[in-house]
Amino acid sequence: MQYRVLFHDTMAYGTHHHMTNFKFQNIARETILFDSKVNGSGWEDQIKDILMLTREAYSLNLAPVGLGQKVAILLSYEEPTRSTVRLCFRILAADGQPVSCGYQTMILMNKDTHELVPAPPLLTQYLSADVRGNLIEKLANPSFAERTRAGSLAVKDIFPEPIRALGRAVANESKQRAYPKIMDEELTEYGQ
Repeated sequence: MQYRVLFHDTMAYGTHHHMTNFKFQNIARETILFDSKVNGSGWEDQIKDILMLTREAYSLNLAPVGLGQKVAILLSYEEPTRSTVRLCFRILAADGQPVSCGYQTMILMNKDTHELVPAPPLLTQYLSADVRGNLIEKLANPSFAERTRAGSLAVKDIFPEPIRALGRAVANESKQRAYPKIMDEELTEYGQ
């Protein structure tokens, strides 16, 4: 999805605050899961008895973004289990420059018992590697999260040229085409 850096996202000297990287993650998570064309409506019933808890979150700031500039926020899933999933985030500037990367591990619990529960279709629809348009992270051994924490050269693998091209395309979309979407590195859109 595309996001424009707003005044309240910036520090006194005009570039985004490091905490805005978590805002990028949260906006993408909430928008893609709950407010996109792909999911539509009906998700409320799927999670009415579920608490979604962010167990851990991590963000690595790589470059500044100025007030009014647009970024692309890319989301993928890693290490899904019956009741957990790690959401992986890549944030890129309009020129394809990596801005930040990070992850959030979500756990799903019953709202009354606080016991772990299976993920609803809202999440699992993206977890089948056999389905076109899935959101399974391609990086493994080491994982996206391990590479993010390692920094330096490991982070370069998180932003190969096809990902940077995807980021440029998303960040530079026209207002009419800037809606959140599921798409691959060839810019094929799924779930229209």
